[in-house]
Parts: sequence; C-alpha cells; structure tokens
Amino acid sequence: MEVAYAMKKALVSLALTLSLAVPVVYAARGMDDAGTVPFDARELAPARDIAALAGLEHEGGYRTLVVGAAVPGTQSAQCTARLLNAKAGLLEAASFSVEAGSSAQIDFADRIGTRVAAGAQVSCDQPFYSFGAAAGTDEKKVTWAEAFGPNGPCDFTVSATEIEPGVFLAGKEGTVHSAVKGKEKGIVCIQIPRDINATRMVLEWDVNPGPWNPKKVSGNHNLMFLHRGRFRSNTVSNVNAFGPGKAFVKMAQNVEMAKLTNTNTKLGILLQQNTEYHFRYIFDAASKKVTLELFQGGALLKTNTMNTAPKIKFLTVTKAGLSPKGALFSEFGHYKGQHLPEMDSPGWRYSNLRVELRAK
Repeated sequence: MEVAYAMKKALVSLALTLSLAVPVVYAARGMDDAGTVPFDARELAPARDIAALAGLEHEGGYRTLVVGAAVPGTQSAQCTARLLNAKAGLLEAASFSVEAGSSAQIDFADRIGTRVAAGAQVSCDQPFYSFGAAAGTDEKKVTWAEAFGPNGPCDFTVSATEIEPGVFLAGKEGTVHSAVKGKEKGIVCIQIPRDINATRMVLEWDVNPGPWNPKKVSGNHNLMFLHRGRFRSNTVSNVNAFGPGKAFVKMAQNVEMAKLTNTNTKLGILLQQNTEYHFRYIFDAASKKVTLELFQGGALLKTNTMNTAPKIKFLTVTKAGLSPKGALFSEFGHYKGQHLPEMDSPGWRYSNLRVELRAK
C-alpha cells in the first residue's frame, strides 16, 4: 500500500506539471490501443535497469519534449535520460535527481531543435517508472510515450547465430517457462548479430496446457506473443488458446499495420490438459502469408493461414533498437489481472523454443 500511495503522488506531480502548459492525452502503454494511466505496477524497473520509450517522433521541432522518472520508494534517486534517433543513435543526454516518492523530468525541446527523437532511454539507481511526453511546435496536446521492449524482466536472453549464409537461429531446449502464481508470464529476450530483413521467420515451441482458469473458463491463455518491442504495428505472433465454450486457438499479427488493425484467424480445437502440443508459426513475408500448424505426437492436427499487411516486402529486425535488451521478445502467458478475457495460466508449461530467420 505504501508503494501504491507513493506512486499516486508521483502521478499527481507529473499531471500538474504538464497541465500548466497543455491538457494531457493518455496514450497506450500496454498491449491494447485504449488510453491508460502512465504507470502500471508491472512496469516498475529495478535499480540500474534501462527502460526504453517510443513514440516521441514529431517533424519540424517540439514545443515540449519531456523525459523523466517517478520513484515510488523511500530513497531519492539519481537518473539519466538519453534521447535516441530512429537508428538508436544518441541525440541528447541529461542527468537529474528524483526525490523519494515523487517524479522529475527534463524538457529537451530547446536542446533538440528540428532533430527528430524516435524514443528515449531512462535509468535510475533506485527502482523507478519511466515516462515521456511530446508535442510538436503547433500542437496543443501532448501525448505519452509508449513503453518499449519486453513487458517485464527477461527471464533469460538467447542470441541468434548465423548457421549458414543468411539463416539465423536462436532458441532454448527444455523448459522455457512454467507458469505459477506470482510468476504467470515468462519472457525470452532475443538478440541478433546484425540487422536482418527477413523474408521468412519460423517459430516453433511446445505447450503443455494446465487447467482452464475458473474465473473465466472460456477465457484465453497466451501461447506465444512475439514482438519487436511494442504491440502496435510490431506484433509478429500473438497466439492464444480459448477454453471450453469457445474451444479454439486464435492467431493474430499486425506488422507494419495501422493502429487498431490486424490480421487474424482461428483453429477450431480445445486443447487438452496435460497433453504436449507442438506449434509451428511461419511468417512468410515473401508470399505475404502467415501459417500456424498444430501437432500432437508428431501428427498434424490443425492448420490455417492468414495474410500479412498487403505492402510488406520483408520482416525488418533491427539489432540495435531503442531497447538494449534485445531485438525480439517472446512472451508466454498472461499476467494476473489483465483485461478479460485474458487469463493467467498457473500450471501451463512452455518448452523447446526455436526461432529461425531467413534473410532476403
């Protein structure tokens, strides 16, 4: 309760600071496109972590370009903020102090001129929440930056290696994540040796379902959410299993697609508890098709195909993006308390992750 109270104070401080200049428009920071408050308890970064922010781009200069941190603990913090361009190059940097239970921020608008900031990185020597907000020179409203990178700490990091010219492979054999109460989501961060324009990405992994959540038996359980750092326009794979009463597996993607748009389709099947399933997800940019295959005991049970964005030519994966934690992020399971029908999945197990990228 003390942390929550301190966090609320930080929110008020920030809101008051910004409201002196302009009304605040809340932009999405989570997996959906609806407006939310800036901070989510799951986004509390540990001390000395590097939190990344995206969505600060404005052409022609800035009226305001704020980057800062809120510190909900009982000790003050020393923080740094770094503005980055679209190639993750450093534009500006500044250090600042944050009192315990409050927030502080730097306005880079006068420093950056007409250069365009694609995002920012924030780090503090105490646990912290990062935030950013920007408005163009002629804009009355500011918009919040979006958190960029994994939706939580990386459980481990894997590095892709070039196994033959133009073919890159990353993965982990054995258990990747076992969902339990208090550790519902598993996150694998994936690094690559260079920028890759992939014509084809193949994801393979195994799932052993546990119980359907009694709070909403027909709800969905995340099987894999793989993205390039943010949900919007960067979701390569979002595969979910729906329970009794719906009984299907749904896949979706939105790479290079506009806000609130995606392609999706379903496999009509009810996954059985304590049965190991193998999934193969093929993102083929060359043919503009995405295929999901579901196996059990080596036999193909179900498959279906959907389109990608119509103008996509390849899947671009950048080695050095806004987040230093990886180029791709593979997440398994939902957090407890996400928006219905997204359910946490205690007892579900995920294993044998394999990620293959083929360069054009």
